Amino acid sequence: MLPQSLLPWLARLRSFWLRAGLLCAVSLLISLLGLGIARQPGMAQPATSPPPKADVLIDGRVLFRLGSIDGFTAEGRADFANADLQRALQTTPLDRPIRVIVVHRDGLTTIRANNRHLLTVTGGDFMTGVTPREQADKWAEILRAALQQAQRERRPAYYREVIWRMLAALTMALALYGTIRWGRRRWWRRWARQPGVLSYRKRLVPPALLCLQAGVWLAFLIYVCELFPQARTVRYKVFRFLENTFNNALLTVDEQAYSLIDIFKLILLIIVLWVAVRGLTALVKSRFLQAAIPDRGVQDAIATLMQFGLTGLGLFILLQAWGIDLSALAILASVLGVGLGFGLQDIANNFISGWILLIERPVQVGDFINLDDLLGTVERIGARSTEIRTLDRVSIIVPNAELVQARVVNWSHGHPVSRLHLPLSVAYHSPIKKVHAVAIEAAQAHPEVLQYPRPRLRFLGFGESALDFDLLVWIREPRHQFDIKSDLYYLLEANLRQHQIEIPFPQRDLNLRTPHLKSMTTSWHEDIEPLETEPAIASPANLLATVSSYSAILQTSKSITAGEIDRLVEQIRGPNGLTIQDRRFRLTVYQNCFVGSEAVTWIVKTQKATREEAIRLGQLMVERGIFHHVIDEHPFKDEYLFYRFYEDEE
Repeated sequence: MLPQSLLPWLARLRSFWLRAGLLCAVSLLISLLGLGIARQPGMAQPATSPPPKADVLIDGRVLFRLGSIDGFTAEGRADFANADLQRALQTTPLDRPIRVIVVHRDGLTTIRANNRHLLTVTGGDFMTGVTPREQADKWAEILRAALQQAQRERRPAYYREVIWRMLAALTMALALYGTIRWGRRRWWRRWARQPGVLSYRKRLVPPALLCLQAGVWLAFLIYVCELFPQARTVRYKVFRFLENTFNNALLTVDEQAYSLIDIFKLILLIIVLWVAVRGLTALVKSRFLQAAIPDRGVQDAIATLMQFGLTGLGLFILLQAWGIDLSALAILASVLGVGLGFGLQDIANNFISGWILLIERPVQVGDFINLDDLLGTVERIGARSTEIRTLDRVSIIVPNAELVQARVVNWSHGHPVSRLHLPLSVAYHSPIKKVHAVAIEAAQAHPEVLQYPRPRLRFLGFGESALDFDLLVWIREPRHQFDIKSDLYYLLEANLRQHQIEIPFPQRDLNLRTPHLKSMTTSWHEDIEPLETEPAIASPANLLATVSSYSAILQTSKSITAGEIDRLVEQIRGPNGLTIQDRRFRLTVYQNCFVGSEAVTWIVKTQKATREEAIRLGQLMVERGIFHHVIDEHPFKDEYLFYRFYEDEE
């Protein structure tokens, strides 16, 4: 029974070895494919390929290649030479070297090993300008070194040396793997979750470190395979099998033969191109577009166009370099056109609609929209569909054609400021002045309700059981409208309850027709003296005075008082206000002035106002003689115009 304290460590060790085994398997697959591909002499083989050659090798190491001669194929010559080399290694003692000599007799140049014929050097085995004797001497030197190395690798002392080398390599691989794994976890914990780290780094750094971990085990496997002759022999046979299986011509285009390996390499290059374009687009978007263009929709549109353009250009260059004539794809393009016309109408419609959304931009990323019964924020606009995130944090995939053809309510398009309507009903005996004050006070207390334009309480009319009003407020974030409505209703209920203003419920009058009861109530009213007199009819003067008082209340709620203007001027000239400094326009320097557009932006951010109300506030300050245009040619505008306070005049 193991102690409980060792169980977590055993679990971690098991997880570590499972991951190490998985990485080893992936690394081995990559090495097999990579080395198998590396053995291909070219990207595309001509239909009339040169005569094949066969390898002469010892323990999986290719020494040189032989061609075919009359009566003997290249494979037969190589098999004969390889068998003689293996026989020489098996029959010769390890402490005695194998003699390799070159014999020139009867016009033939041969190479012999331990006085046994090994091969004959012919004209198909060497290049033009090299004599058979020179080629034979070169091959003999290669054979002597390879046979000497093969004899050394068969001695017991070499195996002891290999074991120590393998242990040292394994220790180094484990150390590198652990270091990279520790660095990957440390980077993720410290940097990846911080908001300042760029998004493309979050996507690229972890996979790159994981590939580096796999590369450590790949290098370890390659090193181990190079140490053992048997492993090199097995590796060569596997690669030879893959080469014979996948290197045969599978497709011929324009007299160019393409094997399965060639097609696989083309697909691999296309994937690499796609990944590279995605990474470059993400880098340009995060480094340049976000700094130069504040609009997120424009950023996504430019990034998408850049991605499609670079991908198309890369495919064009890649196919041309591969030797594929793009004019041969005209038939395929025509077939695809017919397919798009009949079977792929919806996909083509959505694809074209996606381009319309990117170019016309009626809906942009980040907009708060209402599509039929769907209400949410646009998260992504793709080539075929658009992702909308609802208020419940659920992602809905909508085809682009629906956004182009259907009626879409875009709350954020152009001007995100919108007005909310909150119906309100109070009892008939409630004083209207107090109702107005209570409703406006509750609306102004909410931090997300704009103060300019002012909240308004609109009198809708006389209902069956109540006086009906409509509270109008302006907000800057349409996606928060439901929360703001809820908060305002909470504030209204609390404020109405505090001032004892009743919210009515439906009432009905019941009339009873009873003759005896009617006579009794009539006689009872005659016996009792009336306690109250009927109210006198109001004179026109009194009625006008009452109406004037209500009009004054409404006008007061809409107007801006002098105290508010004074506080606004104090904030503008304060330490957190506008930048008032000397500014140059063309060849003239204007002292102690500010920019109109900057003032509008500052008022919008600090005073909870729309840009229209900010312009109205600025013009009101101009009319009251607080500041003016530096050369008195313009009223207050949301433009790059200079204005100066009268207090700063020299």
